[in-house]
Amino acid sequence: MQVRVTSGAVLAGFVCLAVLVAFVTAPLLERYFQNQAGIRAKATLQLTVAGLNGALQRYEPLPSLIAERPVLVDLLKAPEDQTMLMQVNEDLRLAAYRLKASDVYVMDVTGLTLAASSYQKKLSFVGRSFGYRPYFTQALEGGTGRFFALGTTSGERGYFFAAPIEDNERVLGVVAVKFTVDGFEEAWRNGDHQVAVSDLKGVVFMASRPDWHFRTLQPLTKTERAEIEANRQYPLDKLTPLVNVVEPLGDGLSLISIDENGDSERYVTSSQYIADAGWTVKILVPTTRASTQTLAALLILVLGIMLVGLAVGFYVQRRARLLERLETQQAAQAMLETRVEERTADLYRTNAKLVEEVGERRAAEQRLRRTQAELVQAGKLAALGQMSAALSHEFNQPLAAVKSYADNALKLLDRERTEETRENISRISEMADRMASISEHLRNFARRPME
Repeated sequence: MQVRVTSGAVLAGFVCLAVLVAFVTAPLLERYFQNQAGIRAKATLQLTVAGLNGALQRYEPLPSLIAERPVLVDLLKAPEDQTMLMQVNEDLRLAAYRLKASDVYVMDVTGLTLAASSYQKKLSFVGRSFGYRPYFTQALEGGTGRFFALGTTSGERGYFFAAPIEDNERVLGVVAVKFTVDGFEEAWRNGDHQVAVSDLKGVVFMASRPDWHFRTLQPLTKTERAEIEANRQYPLDKLTPLVNVVEPLGDGLSLISIDENGDSERYVTSSQYIADAGWTVKILVPTTRASTQTLAALLILVLGIMLVGLAVGFYVQRRARLLERLETQQAAQAMLETRVEERTADLYRTNAKLVEEVGERRAAEQRLRRTQAELVQAGKLAALGQMSAALSHEFNQPLAAVKSYADNALKLLDRERTEETRENISRISEMADRMASISEHLRNFARRPME
């Protein structure tokens, strides 16, 4: 039994195939597009890190250069000199303006600010103590101080560099330079991605999204919280967890899900560490574009499969119609052959009957001929019987003449009349010929037909 495949069955099969292929390839395509998005974002990450490194390298040597000014040593030796204090304040203001720094200020060994670029502002650093800041203690010990924190006076986040002010290798005070990071975040917000910078404790202190500020990527220990509180680095009430689940993608990429107010957002992320500052810079690309590309690729793939299915279905349909035509032709041919065979059989039977009838007719004709011959023969015999008297007369007369001529010939021989004897013998011969002719006629008459 031959199974007939229809175009509908082919299309249904290709629909199932398309669904199966979409189900199998969807995760692979999504992972591929996520990797591609992450790889493209790495270039942006490198530019971002380069910008941050550039700012750090630009501002790092400034405190040391400013600390070399002799007037700062003079101020620290005579902090009560108002004229000198005003001069230093104005110098620091101009330096901050030229260097595009947020603040430049000078502290004594106790951390008290003697002069600052913000001396004219309402929230001036002058008279405030920053001895609790790590950058101050680091510089006071003779090194370069560095620290990121939320300003306790200005309320602005910034990075602090500090250097000692020395007089014959004796530290008299510390000069600090602060630059803010708002400009970086403003530039980051123009992209289609998110950027977050976290410290060694996992606290996000810079981000393109303001609601991520001071969120923690990992739980803080009691020691870390105590340290943050002692340094007044971040506001403790804002150190809330930023719930995230990280899944590695490979090639330095990860898939991170961030839960916020019951909504989950997924990003492809890559990170780069800035060793000098102890920062981890992350770039996060939303997966929505990868999902859209995956959907588009799946639609193209499914459309391609369906087009192939339509082509195969069209071929199967045409083939089925061709087979139907062939079957119809074969059926018609078979019916014709059957009819021909039946007609041939009828002709054979009719021919046989005709042959039989012809044979019967020939036999009848032969019987008729035999009968006719017998009738003719009987008629002849009857005629012979009727002619027997005449025949007897016909034979007796020549016989009598023969006898008479024979007797005469004997007598004539005796008389030696040879010519006359010869004449009589000739007549006897004629009579014999006549009798032979009559006998021949009788024999032919009495012969059966066809003999």
